[in-house]
Amino acid sequence: MTTAEGTLGLLYAPYLDRYGYALPTIGTLSALLGIFRLVSRVPSGAAYHPSNARRQLLFWLMVFTASTSGFAFANGNVVAVALLTIVHGYAFGALGTYNLAVTIDLTGGERAGAIMGWYTAALSTGYALGSFVGGAAADRLGVDGALALLGGLPALSALLVVPMPVISAAPNAIERAPGLRGLFAAHARIDGRVWLAFLIALYINILSDSVDTFFPLFGLSVGIPLAASGALRGLKSGAATFIRFISGAIFRYVDHRTVNFWSVLLFGISSLVLGAVTSLPVFFALFLAAGVARGLLRVTSAASVAELRREGTDVGIASGIYNMGLDAGAIVGPAIGGVVGDAVGLGAMFALVSGSALLLYFGAALATAKGRETLPVVGSPPSRAR
Repeated sequence: MTTAEGTLGLLYAPYLDRYGYALPTIGTLSALLGIFRLVSRVPSGAAYHPSNARRQLLFWLMVFTASTSGFAFANGNVVAVALLTIVHGYAFGALGTYNLAVTIDLTGGERAGAIMGWYTAALSTGYALGSFVGGAAADRLGVDGALALLGGLPALSALLVVPMPVISAAPNAIERAPGLRGLFAAHARIDGRVWLAFLIALYINILSDSVDTFFPLFGLSVGIPLAASGALRGLKSGAATFIRFISGAIFRYVDHRTVNFWSVLLFGISSLVLGAVTSLPVFFALFLAAGVARGLLRVTSAASVAELRREGTDVGIASGIYNMGLDAGAIVGPAIGGVVGDAVGLGAMFALVSGSALLLYFGAALATAKGRETLPVVGSPPSRAR
């Protein structure tokens, strides 16, 4: 799924440019991908049920495949491109919501740290593969050919869904009344730790996307070439992926609350000081630290949602809420970064956005009893998130 998405993420703008779309139109259509991904989360989470999981995954895999490969046959037609963009964004959001919920239900919320480490590592590995393979395929087959070929990968993964074992319903699952009132009531009853996981996801992507969007411009202003900026971004992504694979071992010895607390601080501080640095080796150290912290936060936040399955939390709605944080952060981060950067400069923007995000997160964590439970406890044993 994320290999196909990584391919589209790389080739979407060149595809539109090839058919003569102006830059503002390319930006608007790109924003639609993120907006409809976000829009899909609540209805998808509400519609999820273990007994229907196989059919839901198969259906959305086919829709996602058609809406990815379909760009190759749209010939740049503006109506077709707009429709494919909307359907693609919605399908990717729905798939992500169902996929996380299914993973939690299949494992019963056990060994959440290790399972979520591998799950989130698979997501980031797919994005990396999509960028690498997508670029190589586009050079050989053209942009349309690469989208047609790699867009078909999700359909192949349906072969893994067909033999999937039947999922039993979560214990004491929340019963939702029909209609909007029942939907709002179900969200209101969700455990506060899910909303804190949403906040962590929002925090991750606000910082990551604001930095990734504007650091190349800042780097040029302090003498860092674009090739080096690309290498820094690759280093951060690689570190985030690697740490996810080994996170299960880390949680055997360190309580997940401690890991979460220090990762939030490390990610915030490593982003905050970027504007005060001009040395390439220091940038490498900061991006490495940010990658490790980001990777661990993706695991701890997803694991905190997975663990709640044993307590009867509605997994579908919890997955939708959590993924909404990632989507909202990806939309808000560059927007805030652009506005603040234009007002005070990019260097100061890194400090203001990072500092504000840190205050927002810890303010929310300290404001509720559930949030305070996530703070590290001296001498606490390793968490059940193992």
